[in-house]
Formats: sequence, structure tokens, C-alpha cells
Amino acid sequence: MILKNNIILKQKDFKNEKELQTFFEKNIYTILGYKFIDTEFSVGNFRIDTLAFDEETKSFKIIEYKNVKNHSLGDQGYAYLNLLLERKADFVLKYNNKNHTCLTLKDIDWSQSRVIFVSQIFTKYQLIANNFKNMPIDLIKITRYQDDIIDINFIEKTSNVKVQELSLTNDYKKVNKEVVVYTEEDHLNKVPSNIKELYETLKERVLELDDIDVDVKKVYIAFKGKTNIIDVELYQKNICVTFNVKRGFLNDQMHIAEDISNIGHHGNGDYRVFIKNEDDIDDIIPLVKQSLKYNKK
Repeated sequence: MILKNNIILKQKDFKNEKELQTFFEKNIYTILGYKFIDTEFSVGNFRIDTLAFDEETKSFKIIEYKNVKNHSLGDQGYAYLNLLLERKADFVLKYNNKNHTCLTLKDIDWSQSRVIFVSQIFTKYQLIANNFKNMPIDLIKITRYQDDIIDINFIEKTSNVKVQELSLTNDYKKVNKEVVVYTEEDHLNKVPSNIKELYETLKERVLELDDIDVDVKKVYIAFKGKTNIIDVELYQKNICVTFNVKRGFLNDQMHIAEDISNIGHHGNGDYRVFIKNEDDIDDIIPLVKQSLKYNKK
């Protein structure tokens, strides 16, 4: 239910998948932060609704638009991922032709490839079948109301079961060897207990600031509003926090942030701080708040 001026807005569904696709492609950067590459992209016997590219992770995203009648999202999603891995050159060529660039296969992080299904409704079957914590398929439920108000719901995975623990077909196994869904545990399992505890404290302090999402990447853990607020890398002796603020726009009164605008680094933004204890968290929270102002939803 959506309220505007205390009036319940009536739902105004997209007429068909094509209208939904047109809206989503037009607003794909605002919704997902991805670069639009192509529509109705044909590869072999497949036709992909929308091909996009995530410049943050250097990976391709395949987006499909579905209605309630489709009950095989998992099979279809893995078929598209299998296609992507088998025809990598076709995808890179499309990207290069579109952007007049010369990326190579090695420039792409294939492990972070994803298929995203966008629909106005998902069945209970679809939600359950996709609810594995490391399944490389995401669901987005989109609802349009009168006055062109749009509600976008990113369906979270709540199960602790991994898809590898089930009986898989060869196509599933092949994809899962190369495509990885990273979790917080993947990062936490590599560091000692004191760093784990420090991370959990940092996470709690950041999440209480606003409506912030945790998005786990291959190298770091992103805390996101509209886009990344901070990116967190866990090390054996400390935690690196990168602030998504451009050089010259961070008011660092304690002079604790390092300017990394001219050096290679992971994460987004031009400043970082290494923290070793909870007192350091107190010091960086004002900087987190500044980045939040720039990147909040």
C-alpha cells in the first residue's frame, strides 16, 4: 500500500512486459547503478531482454522481465549464465562496440556475473526456488501506482542453504564453479576474531545512521544508500574504510583520512582510514555521515 497526502494510491500496472522493459531500461542507472549496453541482445539461440554492465565490479548483468506464468526462473537464469560463460567474446565485443572501447576477456570479472529477473509479481514457488544465499540470480519486484509513483522491492535471500548443497545438473555445477555470490562469511572467515568483532561493531554503528544496505563484493563489503557510502576491506590487523567522497569535499577536522585520489585502490571514493579498535570507529563516524549525505537514498 502506498500513501500520498494520506490517500491510498491505486495500483496502475504496466500493460505488458515490453512497457516494463522500456521503463526499466530508461531508468536502469538510477535503479541499479548499471550502464545500459543493449536491448534484445541476440547470442546464439538466445535473446536477452536487457544487457547491462556494472562498472564497479567490472561484470555483466543480464536482466529479464517476467510475469507470474513463468515458473522456471532458476533453470532459465542458469541457462543465461552458462551462455555468458561460453560466449564471453560476444559479450565483450558488444560492450566494446557500444562504448568504443577495447576491453579484453581478462578485464571482466566473470565471477560476479548475475541474472536479474524483474516482475510485477512473483509466485511463492519462484521466491522459494530462488532463496539460496549464494544463488547468482536476483529478483526485483516493481509496482507502479497512479501519478507514476514506482515502488521497487529488491527481494532478499533469507535461507542459509547453499545451492551447491543440493543435487545439481551439470549446467548448474558448471556455472557455480565460475560465478560466485560472495557473503560476509567469505570475508570474516579470513580474519581473526578481534577483527570480526570490530567489523560487527562498525556495521552496527553504520546501519543505525539511516536506511543503509549491505552489499558484499569480491574484495570489499559495501554499505550503500543510493550508491556506496563506505567500502570496507578486512585485513589481519585492521579494517580499511573507504569513503565515497570526491577529493576536496570531505571535512576531516581530525586529519585522519588519507587522500587516495592519485593511487590505485579498491572501493569507491578518494579517502580512506584504517581502523584498529572501537575508538577509531568513533572517530570515523562523522566522516561516514558526510558520505551518507552525498549517497543516501
